[in-house]
Amino acid sequence: MIPKQNLHTHCTFCDGKDEPEDVVKEALRLGMSSLGFSSHSFTGNPKVDGMRDERGYIDRINALKVKYQGKIKIYLGVERDCFTEISGLEGEYDYKIGSVHYLKIGEEYEAVDWSKDRLKNTCEKYFGGDMTRLCEAYFELESNVVKMTDCQIIGHFDLITLFSGMDDRENRGFIDAEMAALDELLITDALFEVNTGAMARGYRAVPYPSEKCLRRIREKNGRVIISSDCHDCSKLLYGFDAAAELIKKCGFKEVYILTDGGFEPVSL
Repeated sequence: MIPKQNLHTHCTFCDGKDEPEDVVKEALRLGMSSLGFSSHSFTGNPKVDGMRDERGYIDRINALKVKYQGKIKIYLGVERDCFTEISGLEGEYDYKIGSVHYLKIGEEYEAVDWSKDRLKNTCEKYFGGDMTRLCEAYFELESNVVKMTDCQIIGHFDLITLFSGMDDRENRGFIDAEMAALDELLITDALFEVNTGAMARGYRAVPYPSEKCLRRIREKNGRVIISSDCHDCSKLLYGFDAAAELIKKCGFKEVYILTDGGFEPVSL
C-alpha cells in the first residue's frame, strides 16, 4: 500500500503557490488522512530564502489543525536549511526536514538549485570551473545536515544533481563524496525522503535520491519516506506510484509515515 501522506508541503508563507487551507481542501479531495506543512525556515538573512512571519505560519497551521479535526490529521513541520537561524520557536514543530540549498563561500550564499546558469557561474567564480570540487563542497555540508538542523527527515539528499550535469556513474570524485556523505548520515536514525518534487516541475524523470543511493541506504538498513516537495497543491501526491516502484526495486519492503506516536513503518 502506498501511504497517502505528504510531509514536505510548501504554501504562501514561503515559496508555495497556495494558501494553507486550499492545500488542506485538496488533501481531503484526494482522500488523504493526514498532511504535513513544511515551510522554509525563518531567516533574518536576505540572501537566504525563508519565511519571514514564522509566528503567523505556526498559528495558521495550528488553527487548521483545530478546524479540520476529525476530517484530516494536520502536522506542523518546517524545512530547515543548514544556514537558517534557530528562531526560538523550534519546539513548536511536530517534525523538521533538514536540507542543503546553499553553499556559503566567504560571506556569500550561493544557491545550488536556482538554475543551471547560476550554478555554472558559481562554479566558475569560486571553484575554477571544477564542478567536482563544487559537488564535494555540497556533500561535505550534506553530511552534517542532521547535526546542523536537528531534523528527523533528510531532504532531497542529492539535490546538487539537478543542475550540475555530473555523471555520477563515471566521476570518481563525485561518487566518493556522495557515498561518504551518505554513510555519515546513515549513522543517524533520520529518514531519507524519496522526493518527487523535480519530477513534478519537469526537471527529472526519477525522484531524489538516485537508485544507486537508495540501494546503499537499503544495504545499510536506512529508512525512507515518500514526499512530493509540493509547491502547487494540484501536485500534492505527484509521482508517488513511481517513487514506490523505485523503492521496491531497491529492496525496501516498507516506507515510513508520521503518526501521533512518531514515525511508523507501512508495508508496500
